[in-house]
Amino acid sequence: MKKGTYATLIFLLVAGGACMAQSDQPTLGELAKKHRQEEKNVAKVKVLTNDDVASATPSAPAQSVQVASTSTASPAASAAVTTNPDKSKTKDADKSPAATKDSAEVAQLKQKLSSYKQEQEGWKQSAKKYEDLLANETSDFRRQMYEDSLQGNKQNIELFQRKIDQTQDDLAKAEKAAASSK
Repeated sequence: MKKGTYATLIFLLVAGGACMAQSDQPTLGELAKKHRQEEKNVAKVKVLTNDDVASATPSAPAQSVQVASTSTASPAASAAVTTNPDKSKTKDADKSPAATKDSAEVAQLKQKLSSYKQEQEGWKQSAKKYEDLLANETSDFRRQMYEDSLQGNKQNIELFQRKIDQTQDDLAKAEKAAASSK
């Protein structure tokens, strides 16, 4: 019996050691869970489209120059600018609410028209740049890229021309309505 007990004891020690060695490795369930978490993290990656990103216009440098020139104006000019809105407020207070609404709409349309014209001018400058690059380029690949960019710029110029025309029509109607309400 002593031999059987020793054999059993040795068997249990060996089996216990084998079980302990297996516990260091992750189980199949743990591996599957880790894999699912990694897939979820990959699925959380956001794909950006043109709708998600604000479009940059090529006229941005021109706008920054205008802002800089406005901020460097003399104090007398800025004082004149600050006093003019007060005078216009007193004039607007005497007008009827419909006239005030019409004049606000006219001002908004004029601002919109100015913005459209600035953006169109930026696209025209960009198109001119690509025309100049295209005239001097010898690489077929770059020529194709410049032609594609030029075509896109021309489409944007046409788009803004339509917006300008529509805004000018709306402005004429609003000015007519404002004049008739006085």
